Amino acid sequence: MKQHEREYFVSRLRSGAYTLTHNNVTVKILTPTLEDEFCANESYTEAYDKALDDEFMTEDELLEWMRSRDLWTEEDDKKIEGLEKDLERLRIEIFKAKNKENLREQIRKYIRAGEKQLKEQINKKLENNSNTCEGIAAIEKAFTFLKRCTFIGNELFDFQSIELSQVWYMYHSMLLSEKQGRELARTEPWRSLWMLKDSGTVNLFANKDRELSIDQKNILIWSRMYDNIQESVDCPSDDVINDDDMLDGWFIVQRQKQEKQKAESEIEDTLTNSKIANSDEIFVMSDTKKDADKVNSMNDINAQMTKKERMAVIQQKGDAKDLDFRDQQLRLRRQSNEQLKGKFGR
Repeated sequence: MKQHEREYFVSRLRSGAYTLTHNNVTVKILTPTLEDEFCANESYTEAYDKALDDEFMTEDELLEWMRSRDLWTEEDDKKIEGLEKDLERLRIEIFKAKNKENLREQIRKYIRAGEKQLKEQINKKLENNSNTCEGIAAIEKAFTFLKRCTFIGNELFDFQSIELSQVWYMYHSMLLSEKQGRELARTEPWRSLWMLKDSGTVNLFANKDRELSIDQKNILIWSRMYDNIQESVDCPSDDVINDDDMLDGWFIVQRQKQEKQKAESEIEDTLTNSKIANSDEIFVMSDTKKDADKVNSMNDINAQMTKKERMAVIQQKGDAKDLDFRDQQLRLRRQSNEQLKGKFGR
């Protein structure tokens, strides 16, 4: 974004209002009061219950119906899972390639392509959700919000000249994307305002008697997030902080570190026997795949390679003993060499 664009979005965001024009009618949509929020949520509940009584399907029931007709399959679920894992791997790779511009930009293209595929797959899964109980209720909640929060001057708008659905579409299209919100949170003019928030000289938002807008909540979350990044002992460079893809990779790396440390701590707490704790190899039983993944994450690269090689031997032979594994053969060879050195060293 250019400076004037950032200034516009920040001023709009701080005002707590969205102004839009359609059919020569200009209206202003304010953020809701607590009572407005309650009424909107109440309308959701009532619409959901009515849709249930009218025998509309819930989202879960619709998904089961789609599965029964092969409109959504287990392969589709696996595709989403695979795309999510691929994107996580690519974000780690682009973070690690922060000093290799050509490689970095090539990875970025793969990320954009993966995001597009993932969006298409999710849209396929959700394309009929507007006809579910949840979808019908969500529309009613949105329309209730508009009816209570759309004004011309100081008067509520009567929606005689503009359809509710059209106003909702226009309003929704004005909301900031995550990318826009992140850029605003880390740049001027917002960053200076954020730094002065505790001085008593700046009011971040004008809608103090109303609830925060979606954009206001998001910029607060990202502002705090960037503060935490700067305070981190592993704080990345500004180049990484200012690049959403690389920063996402940094987030994942930090999360994996924390998960590994937590897993190691939990496993160590269970190893009260000193003989077990000091062993080269420990076999840990896991009840679920999630637990197994947690245990496996404690293995370093060498251990993971050793495990992979052993599994290959087992799959080839069907059954295997210690001496069938290359790492065990190397270990015994090293022990033999050490014994020979000790013998002739005397």
